[in-house]
Amino acid sequence: MIKSKSMALGSRGIDSFQDSISSYTKGVRSALAFNQEIELTQEYIAKQPYSFIRVDLGRGANIVMVLMQAENNFFTWVSATGEKIITYNGKIIKTSGLTHNVEIINPTEFKVFSESNIYSGTFDVMLRNPQAFIEQEFTISIIKDEPETLLIEEKINVGILNSAYSNFYWMDKKFGKVIKSKQTINPKLPSLRIDFIYKY
Repeated sequence: MIKSKSMALGSRGIDSFQDSISSYTKGVRSALAFNQEIELTQEYIAKQPYSFIRVDLGRGANIVMVLMQAENNFFTWVSATGEKIITYNGKIIKTSGLTHNVEIINPTEFKVFSESNIYSGTFDVMLRNPQAFIEQEFTISIIKDEPETLLIEEKINVGILNSAYSNFYWMDKKFGKVIKSKQTINPKLPSLRIDFIYKY
């Protein structure tokens, strides 16, 4: 349990963390048992009995993860080999079973809707293997309002790593759910592109 927001990532932790980055891509591909690129045709979607996500790892590597549990906008997605991604309103807030995992301690800070079009705050994030606690400052804003979808940008700044980047979420306005996203779960790792397919 984290009792303080003090930075737990010293210089040795940063070096260890950065040294491990190069091995991440190989590890995550191995752990997730990735497939050839999966095309989301109407026929393919119709054959799937449950809600699922397609996670694009880049370079033609895709995985499909099935919805195992949904409660209070927390969705747990599981691969055929047991790896898990938990999302909150479409944002990845926890992973397990990967070579390197992540957990956002205060995930409900992520709001896709607010009284204004701009919302800001701080995420408390625990990185695993190597373990480190960091803070991510964020600003969320609607950057495009179309008839059927909203495009939401989440700007992230990680001061200790001198890194800044953006995540993007496409929300279906009718159902109020994210249907596509491009997310970086760690500022030094490749972005994940996710398609959300819901079976009602």
